[in-house]
Amino acid sequence: MRFMLVFYADEEEWVALPDEERTAAVARIGAWYGQHVQEGHIIEGCRLAGKGEATTVRLGPAGRSKKPLVTDGPFIETKEAIGSYAVVEAPDRPAAVAIAASWPGGGAVEVRPVVEG
Repeated sequence: MRFMLVFYADEEEWVALPDEERTAAVARIGAWYGQHVQEGHIIEGCRLAGKGEATTVRLGPAGRSKKPLVTDGPFIETKEAIGSYAVVEAPDRPAAVAIAASWPGGGAVEVRPVVEG
């Protein structure tokens, strides 16, 4: 099964880290990605631009698309923002959750099955 892991963090906390700590965190995250790619778990993944670069297109209630309302900023009101994502291959949800739980970047990780077909 494929699962999308969405990594959230407080961008202000990240930027406030001393350079040495941020560099060490980036190295840990890179090692984590490398390990899971080597093990065949990560199918794809990317770092995303900060929430200041986000644009949201709101289309009204589900199933009832209205005139689009385009606004600057992330899609939800929150301190935390999506920083990156990974699509992983795992036999089941507990295995995907275990991969997410090993994330060294702090913040939060959302685990969501990818709908096939």
